[in-house]
Amino acid sequence: MANRIGKGPSSLLAKSEIEMQFAYSVQIELEDYLFFASMEKGKVAETASLIHNYALAYGLGWTSSPYYHGQQAPAYAKQLQPLNDCGMYIYPASPVQVTHRLMQYNTTSESIYMVRGQSLGYPNWGFIRCIRPGSIFQTYALTRKPVEFPKRIRLGKWMSQARLTVRECPIVTATGTRCSHLINVQDLKEIPTYFSTLYNLLPTRLIAQVEWENAVPGYRVKDVFLPQAGFWENQS
Repeated sequence: MANRIGKGPSSLLAKSEIEMQFAYSVQIELEDYLFFASMEKGKVAETASLIHNYALAYGLGWTSSPYYHGQQAPAYAKQLQPLNDCGMYIYPASPVQVTHRLMQYNTTSESIYMVRGQSLGYPNWGFIRCIRPGSIFQTYALTRKPVEFPKRIRLGKWMSQARLTVRECPIVTATGTRCSHLINVQDLKEIPTYFSTLYNLLPTRLIAQVEWENAVPGYRVKDVFLPQAGFWENQS
């Protein structure tokens, strides 16, 4: 049964919005083990069977973050929103063929200071559920101008290598009430009324099989309706 998350709007594509002219189907095939701490359950850190679109934006080199962070404070809005003015957006990647592997780790804490305190004899240990090489994901990228994609990118906490297969697709502006593809709630101006699948992850929630009460602006790429979206677009 679908879940209700908001009131469906009825606005049309605003003239002030940048209209996307190019669409690309992007297939991502892992060549190494991929790990994101999507969910942490006790001693197990699990990688969800998807790839967040923010990770893809960084992996593609569309934006970057400083190597050194003085504090643990993400700056997604600052780093990603300029892509909206450039007319560049990529949706989260859905699984096509995915398998996992459970690994155990046993480490000691890291420190940049040459000081060693007394050890209590308790190691830092746990399990990581990562995604195996050979797993495949698929998504769409929309741009105002034609762009070149790298043949390979790196993703996740281990900077795992992945191979891209990119194909340009026909694109037309359209309105629609349903979207089957994975989308990012934070990136939508028009929040869906219903959804069937929810991934309550950090930094933002992702949903799939969504529906609006009224038609919303977007694009039709092949036979898929994609709602209009922009990085960190929803400020409410």
